[in-house]
Amino acid sequence: MAGTAPHKHCIVCGNVVEPDANFCDELCESRFKSAQRRQQLLFAAFIAIMVLILILPSLLKLKG
Repeated sequence: MAGTAPHKHCIVCGNVVEPDANFCDELCESRFKSAQRRQQLLFAAFIAIMVLILILPSLLKLKG
């Protein structure tokens, strides 16, 4: 079995990249950052909804 040069794979598309790189090009990097922002927004929305679900009944009891 022949040895291969040290390398990694792009975390978006899987293409071979240098050992010190995470992405093969700027397009993959921008896709990754876009997906990361979307995930952070969804998580923030989830937390906000959970807070409303937990606090809203208490607020309604105080008014009622």
